[in-house]
Amino acid sequence: MTGARRLLLCAFAALTALLIVSVVLAARPAGNGVGEGSEPGGSTAPPATGDDEAADPAPFGLLASTTTAVPQPERGSAQRGVAAAEGAARPSTTLAVAVLDRATGELAVGNRGSEPFLTASLSKIVLAVDVLDRRRTEGLMVSDADVRLIQRALGPSDDTAMSALWGLFDGPGAAGRIGARLDLSGVGPPRDRSQWGEMSVPAVDMVRIWAHILDGMPVADREILLGAMRSAPPRARDGFDQAYGLLVPGAADQGSIAKQGWMCCISGTYYLNSAGALGSDSRFLVTLLTRQPRGPGWEAARQELDRIAIATGQALQTSD
Repeated sequence: MTGARRLLLCAFAALTALLIVSVVLAARPAGNGVGEGSEPGGSTAPPATGDDEAADPAPFGLLASTTTAVPQPERGSAQRGVAAAEGAARPSTTLAVAVLDRATGELAVGNRGSEPFLTASLSKIVLAVDVLDRRRTEGLMVSDADVRLIQRALGPSDDTAMSALWGLFDGPGAAGRIGARLDLSGVGPPRDRSQWGEMSVPAVDMVRIWAHILDGMPVADREILLGAMRSAPPRARDGFDQAYGLLVPGAADQGSIAKQGWMCCISGTYYLNSAGALGSDSRFLVTLLTRQPRGPGWEAARQELDRIAIATGQALQTSD
């Protein structure tokens, strides 16, 4: 093949290749790169912008419609509870009341809420807290049998168990120790060191002791106390009906816990007390201490405290 012919064939091949490339490019849609789409008719869809994304509010609208702000509890509930309790008490009843709202920190104290009253069996809480705190902070030896005594004293309110603890762990000194530890000014020992039911405590200090149980004690120690009171039988070891006061239906909802105290008959007076935590969340700590005339009898005294407790509980429940 001559040189002229070879040159002609090469030029023809180059021209053919150029034509093929031109056809391919003409058939390809205009665009800026792989991945960009085109609308029908060959026009290229404009790239999304921030304004385009913000124009679709669906995800945010859904969040706004399903998420609501949780209202914060307001102060004033504890004071309403105190006012309701004092308003429900008869003139013949001497009442001391204090309420602590754990959700807001509000502490409300009634007219006699800082006055020491005889504890009756509420002294069992004071001694039990003192013993468990000393075991933790001072290494006080407390056996499993001693823990069972605490549980018996708080649950069925067994006086024999309390008397044993009183002797084993310096019961008369418990008031001073717990007062110093928790900065309580009104807790006092009994005048007769053998009479643990005559320990004295103001309602406001009993509320603070309950706050220490719930917020200051380790879980294991706290459950020893709360578990015993939670499982308390309706009738105490001495046969007294414990289902009154803060535990009466209408005063609180399911899950409330309380320790009861009853005693007769110093100066012809009944001492009937109820102290505990209301509600399944234990938001409100309430102490009701009463001195009532002996004449009408225990049933009338229980009914009186029931009315006071129901009025208190209803005032607090409206705040939930």
